[in-house]
Amino acid sequence: MAETCPVIRVETLGSEIEVRAVTPGAVRVRLFGPPVVEEASYVQREDWPAVPAVDAVAPTANVDRISTGRLIVDVDRSDRQAVQIAVSDAGGRLLFSTHPLGGIARQKIVDEGTDARRSRVSLHFQRSRLGYDDDVHFYGLGQGGGFQLDRLGTSRIFWNTQIGHGPGSDFGIPLVVAVAPGGSYGLFFDTAAMARLDTATSRGGLSFRYEADVASLDLFILGGPTPADVLSAYAELTGFPAMPAKWSLGFLQSSRFFQKTEDILDVARTMREKQLPCDALILLSTYGHSKAWNKGVGHLEFHEELWSDPAATMRTLQEEHHLNVITHEYPVLHPDAPQFAEAERRGFLLDVAYPRPAALPGEDGEDGDAARRSQRYQEDQRYIDFTNPEARAWWWEQHRHLIDLGVAGWWLDGGEGPTGPAPMHRGDAVLLHNTFDLYRFKAFHDGEERDRPDRRPWMLCRSGAAGMQRLGAASWSGDINTTFTTFEGQVLLGLGLAMSGVPYWGTDIGGFYPNALDGELYVRWFQFGAFCPLFRAHGWELERHFPWAHGPEVEAICRRYMQWRMRLLPYLYALAWEAHTTGVPLMRPLVLHYPEDPRVWELGYQYLLGADLLVAPLTRAGADWWPVYLPAGLWFDFWTGERYDGGQSIAARTPLDTVPVFARGGSIIPLGPVMQRTDERPLDDLTLVAYPGGSGALTLYEDDGTSQAYRSGERAVTEVSSSFDGGLARVQVGATSGRYAGQPSTRDLTVRVWCSGPPSRVALSRNGQSIRAAWEFLGPHWTVVRISALPVTDRVTIEIQQ
Repeated sequence: MAETCPVIRVETLGSEIEVRAVTPGAVRVRLFGPPVVEEASYVQREDWPAVPAVDAVAPTANVDRISTGRLIVDVDRSDRQAVQIAVSDAGGRLLFSTHPLGGIARQKIVDEGTDARRSRVSLHFQRSRLGYDDDVHFYGLGQGGGFQLDRLGTSRIFWNTQIGHGPGSDFGIPLVVAVAPGGSYGLFFDTAAMARLDTATSRGGLSFRYEADVASLDLFILGGPTPADVLSAYAELTGFPAMPAKWSLGFLQSSRFFQKTEDILDVARTMREKQLPCDALILLSTYGHSKAWNKGVGHLEFHEELWSDPAATMRTLQEEHHLNVITHEYPVLHPDAPQFAEAERRGFLLDVAYPRPAALPGEDGEDGDAARRSQRYQEDQRYIDFTNPEARAWWWEQHRHLIDLGVAGWWLDGGEGPTGPAPMHRGDAVLLHNTFDLYRFKAFHDGEERDRPDRRPWMLCRSGAAGMQRLGAASWSGDINTTFTTFEGQVLLGLGLAMSGVPYWGTDIGGFYPNALDGELYVRWFQFGAFCPLFRAHGWELERHFPWAHGPEVEAICRRYMQWRMRLLPYLYALAWEAHTTGVPLMRPLVLHYPEDPRVWELGYQYLLGADLLVAPLTRAGADWWPVYLPAGLWFDFWTGERYDGGQSIAARTPLDTVPVFARGGSIIPLGPVMQRTDERPLDDLTLVAYPGGSGALTLYEDDGTSQAYRSGERAVTEVSSSFDGGLARVQVGATSGRYAGQPSTRDLTVRVWCSGPPSRVALSRNGQSIRAAWEFLGPHWTVVRISALPVTDRVTIEIQQ
């Protein structure tokens, strides 16, 4: 029987350091005891299974070693006052070590002026640079903190906040994904406390320092060798991403303010009449006299004028227009809300409230107050204490009327929480600030799991924290400017969050604030949104954020990309399953798949959607051509089929209706039919697009799209492979395995194979028997084979000889 990794304990600095392998890909370094309170930790688990040890002999008698097969951690206890930790990869290559002077420290900090005392834990690591193979680049750290893909050389403050009129929301996830040509590793600092990470590099090597205002800290070291391995190791700690409802991958139209009920219905009616594919209508809160779904911020009751008959209006939206409905709210209660007195009596409210702002010049008397309230919403609403499990359950119960009406998801705005000292149920608000919204997510996730156990929770959130992905929480970049400059930075924000383990993210298409939205900016942003994990339009001036708002030409372009979003649904859903099972995001920086290419280390203005589609959003006004870097391999223009060799930059032609998208050579892209909503029909019409460039493989994933039945095995997969060798292209479609409710028994199959010219022979076999092939060559590049009413349990092989 294999030995298990030892648990190393060393007394130092008046306390204990414990080093333990918790999974083959993660080693925990517990500094000075467990977390102060459970809620200040993102990894609330102690029942770790034993990890088998891989034979590795410690270098000296004073060194204890943990070797998991992916990581080697040496703890040198020669000097109990300055314990040294060195981390190597599975091959023994040193990744980093603690600094010999103050590498691990615990201090008492005294604030000048107040004499207030607090504890601080600091870690200082180093890595010598011996050559090119020792270059390291840092990714992750959440959303915000500047517009850099590579975080090396930057400082990061972990303190969740909303930064409007520009970069958007800032919420930190203390995960570092370190990528080097020789391999990758990760660091996850498991505390919600306010913290800072500084990174620097010089001719001598790499230095990075982390400090948190907390008395104890868990550091998790994550093993590679690839960046994807690091993200999977992180997901094992904080939870794998929840499988989303399929409708959430469709187009989501946000709304703002209306004058009458018919205005709401007109939005839905126009979407359907114009045949603009759409899956959900998201309803904003009422702000002062600007009417929306509820009575105001901090209220959960319907606005009486707009929603005189909520059940009838909801039925029209859901049953006649087939739209999911999502409601918007903040984590607060208004003093006038009917639930306020009970919440206060039961201790569910914090003493911290949205401050009532001072009157603006000229706002005297009642009329002035009414004018102010029509524009603002701070009216002494009090924060709910989501660290209290009773408060979480109670808050969910206050949504009972919305649940009964079939509200499909929750827009959870303003979740940054209190910003100063305040007593909460499980600790001070300063310590728990960064987890405030995480516990709000738990209120909705746990409530959904209890009351609607067969539905998949979905939340759209402005703030967030490590572990949000397991609860069904998605994010958007917050309230941002409507400019090309802000638009350009959104790609970096999305990639930073993706490398922090959060796979579902999007933006307000067109930007939020009413700066200068014109048709060109809207189209370019819309094209980007169509290739983001979340595809959603929203903005201050609602009437300028509809697909039809900028004239017939823009509307036609938007319709085209909405249709392509529907066609790409099988590809996106397969990526969602990959994220759920591996922790790898949908939207990926090129460095995730090409870590040895120095030209992608800082490349944050284009990205991969999955491994097989490269997207280069056009983020400058008036550009007819756009530079695109294609990494190693073959690449094919997704729109024209034109072939390019990788390892070079090209100039892509970009008229207003075109965003550069390229398919990787060797990929197989699954496409579905154009639909007006994601549940319009099952996947009974499938197109597979195969590109040359090596062997290709695709796992097509299917389930019912809404329920939790996939957890118990009600799902289906179809394996597809391709090869191109000596002028012979072969595509093999395996028999679908597995069953789920609503699964089609047959489907029309179209296989499009890229060819350099007309084929000399096309052969088709089904279940090993040759059959006649219905095919045609569509110049200049495509041979198309079609099979009608193919049983999903049949297997098919197509051979095309050039």
